Amino acid sequence: MTQQRNAWFAALLAIVTGLLSVKEGGSVMLGVSTRAYTILPWLVWYNVSLGFAAVIVGIGIWKRHTWGVRYAVTIVTLHCFVFMILIILLAFHEAVAISSVIAMLFRTAVWSAIVVLMEREKKMRNKNEQIACLHSSGGDYIRPH
Repeated sequence: MTQQRNAWFAALLAIVTGLLSVKEGGSVMLGVSTRAYTILPWLVWYNVSLGFAAVIVGIGIWKRHTWGVRYAVTIVTLHCFVFMILIILLAFHEAVAISSVIAMLFRTAVWSAIVVLMEREKKMRNKNEQIACLHSSGGDYIRPH
């Protein structure tokens, strides 16, 4: 039951953060939302693209596809990389909105949590498989292939 909750919660986090990224970035792209600070066009495109990807990955996690975890790791890696770029730009006094840095920090933290939840779910699933294998073999443990 706990592993199902981990997957469900991870999927929910992925889908909600993805939809929020698409909504926020899309409103900036379409000119619906104007900001009083500098907007980095490449960052808006990145956020919207990864927002769509996040929704797809969230659905994959929800449906328990093995690729969901792999792509979650890819997304958190990309977010870490972009977060580092923003920090470097900020350090060199380039025009970067603090809210963009905070938003990327938030995305990185959320996706890190998603990966941790999925890793916990994977460990619990492996443990349950080992227990089932132990019971079915009459006590002698044989690792499934």
